[in-house]
Amino acid sequence: MARAALPGLFPGWLMGVGLSLLLPACGDREPEAPGRGEEVPVRVGLVGLDSRNLPVVVLEEEGGPRVLHIWIGVSEARSIASEMEERSAPRPNSHDLTKRVILGLEGHVERVVVSDLRDGTFYAILTLRRHGELVEIDARPSDAIAIALRTHAAIFVRAKVFEAAGSPLDPGEERSPIAPEPDSSSEETSIGI
Repeated sequence: MARAALPGLFPGWLMGVGLSLLLPACGDREPEAPGRGEEVPVRVGLVGLDSRNLPVVVLEEEGGPRVLHIWIGVSEARSIASEMEERSAPRPNSHDLTKRVILGLEGHVERVVVSDLRDGTFYAILTLRRHGELVEIDARPSDAIAIALRTHAAIFVRAKVFEAAGSPLDPGEERSPIAPEPDSSSEETSIGI
């Protein structure tokens, strides 16, 4: 079976209509103004297993001493690990599909922000741009990070989240790597489950 790129599947006008309908439905608020809470640039330091064999993604402050541990599901950890190791799966996963849909509808991922920590659960915002219009979509941090890595989008953490759950970088901390294969998922929390 021949593979067809998403743009070749639909006429251009249909993609425009699809994105016009899809993007507003994804977010339930107006895009936040930049500077609404200090945003700290981060990079994905690693994704691995903690001492209890729970998957965790570690975000490292760019040029700073802080890290943020976010416990995530196994399938999300493997998806992030696959992208970090530049391995492609034999079949696209949901993050690959999301990237293709966004690009096929002439949008791009502007940025990802880990925006809040409430009741032990992290929240993120995925900001998309299409023809100059910004749309913010609530997302789980692991999904937003996996999509950001695939689209080379900047990743940020709100300063208040670092203050609440960040810790100093510990170069001696031991973690096991995550194999980049699909599996099951779990809720994202600030503490291991």
